[in-house]
Amino acid sequence: MVRSLESRSDTEVFAVDEIEPRIDFASDFHLSNLDMLEFAKHVVSVRPNTVVHLQTLDRSVLFGPDHLQSSVVLGAQALFGAIGRLPEVHNVIVRSDTAVYGSGPRNPSVVRETTITPARLTRYERSLRAVESAVSQLEEELPHITFTVLRFNPIIGANIDTPLSRYLQLPAVPTLLGSDPRLQFMHEDDAVGALEHAIDHPTSGAFNLGASGQLYLSRVLRLGKRLNQRLPSRQFRYAMRALRPFGASLPNHLVNLVKYGRVTDTRLMRESLGFEPSLNCRRLVLATYGRLPGLG
Repeated sequence: MVRSLESRSDTEVFAVDEIEPRIDFASDFHLSNLDMLEFAKHVVSVRPNTVVHLQTLDRSVLFGPDHLQSSVVLGAQALFGAIGRLPEVHNVIVRSDTAVYGSGPRNPSVVRETTITPARLTRYERSLRAVESAVSQLEEELPHITFTVLRFNPIIGANIDTPLSRYLQLPAVPTLLGSDPRLQFMHEDDAVGALEHAIDHPTSGAFNLGASGQLYLSRVLRLGKRLNQRLPSRQFRYAMRALRPFGASLPNHLVNLVKYGRVTDTRLMRESLGFEPSLNCRRLVLATYGRLPGLG
């Protein structure tokens, strides 16, 4: 997204993260722990008019579970505190995740933005709810700012490097015996497109983002020509531990996802936000596995 934005003649980009970027770009980059006062001071010194907050990722695989609370919640609090001191800011986009609904056997078959689900939430999912609660509070305190919360379905693609993408690329993919969850995705290019759309078209509210359609996990693996290695629960947990050194072990919220699945209603994405992904679920899975002719 940084590389796309910096190609605009009228846009100056300032990027901040707690790890060094793996993709080269020309814009200013500041390395900082996102839960530190120094991070907030840097944001104030930049004086942006648009803020895109992407640090709502589960990086527990990289840094361990104890890092999760500070990475997601405290980082957002530091940023939001800085925003309250910046009259120049008029548009804030927060990357959330459909994990905010959790995954469980009693969840509705299709989840809407207003749905209150009964699923028992993991630490990461509770952190997402805390961030969104902080956004709601800020909306009341700073009515001159447009806050857009984008709840992405799992983002996959040929280039993105996440625990889920590494898991799906395994030659033999361990799955839970007796579970074949319905899944919904977002292609990595469409995810960048949605963020840019939100920058260009400020729209208040929370929106589920995902490609049209849904696929069973077994169908995803068949499209990718992967071996579906069905395992009982105990053996599946052993497999997750064995995959940890290779970065393909799933954090708890994704373990629940590949057990119970999740499908969201994305009508507001189209009707209110005005965004339409370019790839449906089947085509984006084929693109992820390099099996969609003519893409890229």
